Amino acid sequence: MRRQALDKTDIAIIGHLQVDGRRAYTTIAKDLGISEASVRQRVARLLRTNVIQIVAVSSPLDLGLMWAQIHLRVKGDRIEAVAQAVAELPQVDYVSICAGDFDIIVGVVAHDREELLDVLVNHVRTIPGIEQADFVLNLKILKDNYEWSPGEAPATA
Repeated sequence: MRRQALDKTDIAIIGHLQVDGRRAYTTIAKDLGISEASVRQRVARLLRTNVIQIVAVSSPLDLGLMWAQIHLRVKGDRIEAVAQAVAELPQVDYVSICAGDFDIIVGVVAHDREELLDVLVNHVRTIPGIEQADFVLNLKILKDNYEWSPGEAPATA
């Protein structure tokens, strides 16, 4: 599905929802000077096209869980296949194909060290095409912010 370009109103709605994902559409509509129906339709489109998600965000560390990253270097043209295989693991909460020193960054949430070890040794490292897997254990989160601006909408002709 091709995404429709975001306009200033879409960006403003996203900003409101980043501050409070439960903010009433009537409040957003009043602040932006548009109808509640317009806000509702726009949010539905943004959700349907995966531009936004509205979820409760919690910190794995605050919940007593372990949170780690695995940085993968992949052989040849296997990046997409490896990323898809890693994404299917139930402990994985994040997968990103990257440019730089690593090809893929993976976020893992586990209940304890044994589960982290199992994910890394028995699941991730056994995926064909991985030539290097570096492990980073997150010990303390100093900043985790979801209130950033998508910026100005690109000009349309």
